Amino acid sequence: MARRAVLVKTPADATIADVVENLDHPIEYVRRILEKLERCRRAHGDAQVRIGVLGRAECPNYLIEYITEDPKSGQQSVHPDAAYSGSTHRELAPRHVEEARNWSSEEMNITAVSALIGRLRSRAS
Repeated sequence: MARRAVLVKTPADATIADVVENLDHPIEYVRRILEKLERCRRAHGDAQVRIGVLGRAECPNYLIEYITEDPKSGQQSVHPDAAYSGSTHRELAPRHVEEARNWSSEEMNITAVSALIGRLRSRAS
């Protein structure tokens, strides 16, 4: 029997750590995000993730971003890398990236996501 999606309102400032208890397969979900973060970090030197606050709470879509800094002004800029489906982990169309209301106002950097998966794995053993 198929499991029905539970409607859970995701707060506009939620991070993966905030919703991890609602995820269908938390370790696998976070592991797949970490793969995307690593790829972005190799390409751009930095990576962070925002989760989707609209849609399915048990496997929210997510947006991978990176930060650049202007060497003269020191001003930092956030750039989207790609958005991914939370259920398939396949890249979404660019129009999803551009819709700011889709994404949490808070992000987690790659270090925080690595620590989260470590905690999830230690809890599971």
